[in-house]
Amino acid sequence: MTLFLSASVGHRGSNQHKDVMEVQEAINKVPLDEGGSPVPLKLDGKCGPKTIKAIQRFQLHHFGWGGCDGLIEVGKQTYLKLVLYTLPELKLPPPPARRIEPKSLKFIIMRENANDSFGAKNRDHYFEIRSVPHNFASVYFLGRQQGMHPHPIPTRFDGHFSIFRAKRAITTKEFESQAVYFTREKAGNTSDSHLTLFLESGTIQIPMDAHLIGPQGIISGGHPGTSTFRSGIFDFVS
Repeated sequence: MTLFLSASVGHRGSNQHKDVMEVQEAINKVPLDEGGSPVPLKLDGKCGPKTIKAIQRFQLHHFGWGGCDGLIEVGKQTYLKLVLYTLPELKLPPPPARRIEPKSLKFIIMRENANDSFGAKNRDHYFEIRSVPHNFASVYFLGRQQGMHPHPIPTRFDGHFSIFRAKRAITTKEFESQAVYFTREKAGNTSDSHLTLFLESGTIQIPMDAHLIGPQGIISGGHPGTSTFRSGIFDFVS
């Protein structure tokens, strides 16, 4: 029941039967240590001395002697305070169950953008690993030191990708390890690259289609046999 009055209740109030019963029921909901009545009011719709005294006790607790006139008027402070004790309890829906990432053997690794060469900028070395078929994803950064990630961290990865298999079923959060990204230039202006992860479960070598040699690479190019690499920690970011 939510307190709803059509007119005033209490000392020199209109004291309509239904309104008085609503106030009596509302005051009975107020805890004793918050100005409630020591003895529950009888729900008789009659605004007698006990009901007025209960109103004054409630007012004294919340507003002091200056607000203790024994009268509840619609829209004024005593009504607005008392109505709070009659509002229905909000029953919030339970929080959504957090999805637990299942383990997988098959994964996709992807760079942030589709450039054929990369590495000139430090932030180039973000990667996303996504599980197949569960579609969970984690972001990693290949850096010199753990926890040293350039900002902002990419939120979208739509570059070159490779599909690979782990040695055993794991989640996307379990690829943190020592790592080497290696590129060698071949004849015909082509390059061969792979990312090697030294996991506890065994070393994984992943062929990659983006190279450290080229216009946006660590080195712009050379001749067949030229190679370069970036090594460090393949660090879990998010």
